[in-house]
Amino acid sequence: MNHGTLPICPRLRRQPDGTITVAAPAKLNLGLRIFAPRADRYHPIESWFVPISFYDTIRIIPQAAFELSVTGQTAAIPEKLSDNLVGKAAIALFKATGQQPRGRIVLHKIIPPGGGLGGGSSDAAAALLALNAAFSLGMSAADLEAMALSLGSDVPFFIPCRSAVCRGRGEIMEPLDFRYNLYAVLLIPPQGISTRLVYEHFDAYPQPELRPALQWPRLAQAKPAEINATIHNDLAGPAFAIAPWLDTLCADLAQAAGQTIHLSGSGSTLFTLFGSGPAAASFARLCQHRFAHRVRALAGRIYRPQELPGT
Repeated sequence: MNHGTLPICPRLRRQPDGTITVAAPAKLNLGLRIFAPRADRYHPIESWFVPISFYDTIRIIPQAAFELSVTGQTAAIPEKLSDNLVGKAAIALFKATGQQPRGRIVLHKIIPPGGGLGGGSSDAAAALLALNAAFSLGMSAADLEAMALSLGSDVPFFIPCRSAVCRGRGEIMEPLDFRYNLYAVLLIPPQGISTRLVYEHFDAYPQPELRPALQWPRLAQAKPAEINATIHNDLAGPAFAIAPWLDTLCADLAQAAGQTIHLSGSGSTLFTLFGSGPAAASFARLCQHRFAHRVRALAGRIYRPQELPGT
């Protein structure tokens, strides 16, 4: 079969029948600073976003009908186009290009919703890329990033989908490579927590003085253990306050790991970093043995900027 690449996004794969598939990776926040809300109520952020080898898949099947189907982990994932962020992305793209909506979108879900991993945002960005290529809609990467921002603050990151320091709402991206290989163990509880409630708690209670700004280029040159020990998440306190069970889980996992466990985004997924795949896999196995009733543990590799997510 022909798995040739497409110019606008090398991670797209086209089959001989015109079907296009694209990986939609999860992301981690390696450190997250949150600032007071702006006049438009959005909180400016500063965070190192990285894609990880844990991903959903979007498949576009060219056809006249316009429809969406969801496979895999389908719980709480709506299939109605207007209720699903993938469907909303597709509708916005066709409207912007003056084209009649068409194509069958197949979303295969692996990333759990409500876990702070950006799965829905990644799916939406992947749909924009794949539909644009499948139907030759002519949108540039910059066009797609602008459209992505209208769908959600972190959706633009997933258009280039490369390691970057993100600021503003997340749309100001500065690519950031790192010196050493990075691996992460994702620790996914069976229940999520509300992003809205986490931010409401952040706004309602006085925050401690912000820690010194991280020097991201210098941090990217550090060994994984130092990165893991240095990064921090301003939403961890609010998240643990509204979900004490998550705070307890984090402490228990940190004791088992012998190193810091972090919250990804607004949670509920936790993670910790390692310098090798075997070390990450070993800790994931330990967690599956000792905490199987409390978390799902997955080891993954963090992609460098030049790597293709999904490979």
